[in-house]
Amino acid sequence: MPIQRFRSIEDMPKPWRSPDDPGNLRAVAEMMALFRRLLPREALPTPGIRKFRTLREMNLDRKDPYRRENPRLARSAPE
Repeated sequence: MPIQRFRSIEDMPKPWRSPDDPGNLRAVAEMMALFRRLLPREALPTPGIRKFRTLREMNLDRKDPYRRENPRLARSAPE
């Protein structure tokens, strides 16, 4: 996205929606409802507090496919 520079505030385009518009909250609520419908139920976090003995246990609980363990920090954790 290119950066736009303006010499004064008057040169800037007006916002497309007023910050005080009550429709803003409605738009956010609709986006959150869409997010909940599109996201599989398994992906939602379970409520409550979970305690882990190691970071490895915590990462396994998150089931994050993009998280890799750093081999330099890997230790043999007691099971």
